[in-house]
Amino acid sequence: MKIFIVEDEIIAAESLIIDLEKLGYQIAGRCSDGDKAFEKIINTNPDLVLMDIHIKGEKDGITLAEELSKIFPPIPVIYLTAYADDQTLSRVIKTSPYGYVVKPYKIQDLASTIIIALNKYQELEYLKSKLTQQQEKLDFIIKHDEVTQLPNQLSLVENFNGILEVFYQQLNTQSFEHDRDIPKLIPIFYLRFDRFRLIRDEFGQELGNLLLKALVKRFQANLTEDTMFARLDGDEFVLIIPPLFTRQEVMDIAKTLLEKITPPFIYKNNEIYIDFKIGISLYPLHGQNIDELLYKAKEAVKDLDNKGENLYQVYSSTLHQYTPRQISLEAQLHHASERNELELYYQPKIEIATRKIIGAEALLRWNHPEEKFISPAVFIPLAEETGLIEEIGEWVLNRACEEFKIVQQKYRSDLEVAVNLSSRQFNQDLLEHKILKILGFHCFNPSLLQLELTESNLITNTSMAIKKINKLKSIGLSIAIDDFGTGYSSLGYIKDFNFDILKIDQCFIKDINHNPKNATITKYLIEMAHNLNLKVVAEGVEIEPELAFLYKNNCDYYQGYLFSRPLPFPQFQELLEKNI
Repeated sequence: MKIFIVEDEIIAAESLIIDLEKLGYQIAGRCSDGDKAFEKIINTNPDLVLMDIHIKGEKDGITLAEELSKIFPPIPVIYLTAYADDQTLSRVIKTSPYGYVVKPYKIQDLASTIIIALNKYQELEYLKSKLTQQQEKLDFIIKHDEVTQLPNQLSLVENFNGILEVFYQQLNTQSFEHDRDIPKLIPIFYLRFDRFRLIRDEFGQELGNLLLKALVKRFQANLTEDTMFARLDGDEFVLIIPPLFTRQEVMDIAKTLLEKITPPFIYKNNEIYIDFKIGISLYPLHGQNIDELLYKAKEAVKDLDNKGENLYQVYSSTLHQYTPRQISLEAQLHHASERNELELYYQPKIEIATRKIIGAEALLRWNHPEEKFISPAVFIPLAEETGLIEEIGEWVLNRACEEFKIVQQKYRSDLEVAVNLSSRQFNQDLLEHKILKILGFHCFNPSLLQLELTESNLITNTSMAIKKINKLKSIGLSIAIDDFGTGYSSLGYIKDFNFDILKIDQCFIKDINHNPKNATITKYLIEMAHNLNLKVVAEGVEIEPELAFLYKNNCDYYQGYLFSRPLPFPQFQELLEKNI
């Protein structure tokens, strides 16, 4: 073990060297000047420094120890000094030394202090090493897909920036005889496996995972080592292809890839067919960052819907024309939550029999810094198209649980909150686990959270939707069918879904006292829902005659301007204060 000595008295330093060598230690070096000692210590890289406090130079031993504590890895310091006053000790403690020996010392005390210090240092370094390994493991888990071990969406920015750095380094360091020899395009492939959810729902999650792993092997067998391959969601993958020269090369790769990865797999003598659509964007033609490039690759895939399977397409600006306002709003919507521009308003839900508030529906509002109020009819579809709806939807769930936990504790413990789920949110993998995590964080009773779905959430894949709803109900949530009667095959399929609440759209409630057709439909819907053991909420009630009709026909709850408009959380609390 090598020890460095900082001591300004020559005789004391010589005596210390003799004692240390008797104890079996090697002397790495010595210095009497605090201004010069730091550089000498770094150059000799000792295992330990024995530090006097009052030394030559402007820096004393304590200041020098502070500097040594900031290097990595830090070098342990033992103070060896004649000073032990309170002021000195208070400064010493702040440097977290490994020992403190007062001169004149006994050699046995010095020996034991050094041994204890070195053991303590080794233990701390071991713990740091273990923590580093655990952190690396955690980073891997966070940034990789659990099933396939591929990088996930969190890794995309980091990987893409790394690819760009290598790309430009090569451009700067390599000499090209002709401009045509310089690769100019980095392709982003967004791949959507349309049949995956159907296969998983039909054969189960275990086979779905096996299929994903087999697909990944098939991909990797047909990709170069420098291709970045990531999984975004259940049926979504991304490839970042090494730089190429022409669009034709890009399209050739897409065509070849589809031929290689789409042959069917055989499972228990059954053929499982594989179908992919590939959307392609090109850096730098279609964007400067991975978010923009990925969005445009997804737009290229959207345009392939209803055109068949195993197709590819390069993004073109003609696929999706945005107005300048939409482009601006999209950019600002990316930062709305972090800038605290999003807010929840609450539309009270009233029990008709008692006229009491039993809960509320959470409605998202965007307090835009310039335009003040932007209609949800404008920014919600924009969030859906850009994929921001998942992040925003998670924010809504968190905020609704947080705020309703407050009113439950303050006013009444059985108040319910309803949150709308978009199609994209509803189709997320493991949605029930994400919601459980939010509920657990806020200690929120699952039975007091209602999820509202529209009919459009359910018609694309009815069997999948039924399973998804059953999973959500299995964790204690209640499910409402929203805007009922305005969709597709409402009366035909409602019996197949395990709903708890039916919400009658306001178009059937408006002027119900003067409109026989609306009256007949509403009366029938209430009776039908009650026969199916569903509670009924009427939306958009604005006048007393509408409420009287609902009361007469045994409707359970209502929402509407007759009682209250949607309110910000502080005003909703004031309303509760008056109503409880």
